[in-house]
Amino acid sequence: MSEHVQELIAVLQQELGLQTELVRVLDGKLDAMGRYDMTSLQALSQREQSLVASLQGQEQRRRQAVQQASRALLHGRSRVGATARQLAQAAPEPQRSLLVRLAQRLREAVEKARRLNRINEIATRKILGHVDDVFRIIARSGCDIGLYGQSGRRACGAQNRLVDALA
Repeated sequence: MSEHVQELIAVLQQELGLQTELVRVLDGKLDAMGRYDMTSLQALSQREQSLVASLQGQEQRRRQAVQQASRALLHGRSRVGATARQLAQAAPEPQRSLLVRLAQRLREAVEKARRLNRINEIATRKILGHVDDVFRIIARSGCDIGLYGQSGRRACGAQNRLVDALA
């Protein structure tokens, strides 16, 4: 029984480490966006993708560890969807406290990552909207080359300059 609980604890610790690193990366992305540091932003985005892939693999290991711990701790009343609280209640004391703490810290890390992800999403949308506006102004400014049409008027209205687009 103890080895299954120890395996679950090890898997939860690994997942907590990955989630904590993901929080650092997401926080770094927000900082890089604020500084308009595209090189750092690109590197952080690649690291984020790597961490998300690792977390997806870790999820499968966690499910297997939970299933094995459930069989060992809950005996005949084993359920596929056993919660950390149910497993902790059935575990002996040193492991019980550790399971409860790990589950709580993991919940907090996941929530913090979700919050940072939402903030990064909003910031990204605002930046892309601003860039889209700049490109729209630049595209309009390119239509006037100083020629007049058949009606004797200029082909486009007042010419916009790149300085106008950035202002």
